Amino acid sequence: MNVVYKSVQEIMISFKIIFGVFIFLMIPLIVSANITVDAYCQLSIQCMQQEVINFQELIALVNQYQDDRETLNQQEELKKVEFAQARDTLFSSYGITNTEYGTYMGYNSQAVIKYLEDNPEIKQQIDELSAQANSLMEQYETLKGVEEEIPAEPSMD
Repeated sequence: MNVVYKSVQEIMISFKIIFGVFIFLMIPLIVSANITVDAYCQLSIQCMQQEVINFQELIALVNQYQDDRETLNQQEELKKVEFAQARDTLFSSYGITNTEYGTYMGYNSQAVIKYLEDNPEIKQQIDELSAQANSLMEQYETLKGVEEEIPAEPSMD
């Protein structure tokens, strides 16, 4: 009986090892996006263009509801859902997911860097959009400010 039990255990251990190796080898295939470097850079440009528009809309909301924090927060949440849906639609149009987009650079950084070196106008466009998005983000955060902190209750010590 012990011999059969040990054989089953050994088979299960072997199966787990083989399965683990299989998954380890398949992860890059699962998470790497099936797009070209050019398509990735074009998608990056479109994502940043959308981010610029998103921050412009958020800034307009802050200006519109600056005296009504509750309505501002509600409107921001609605916008964030809208932004996420638009982003998912954009990724879907390239046949990839947000996760695949996020991991693409990690697997293809050398190719992307080379592509941008060979295409300075695309790199410049990405740099300009990135600077614009960062500037708008800072403006948004400054306008919105930090919500008032609720003071801690005094201790009864």
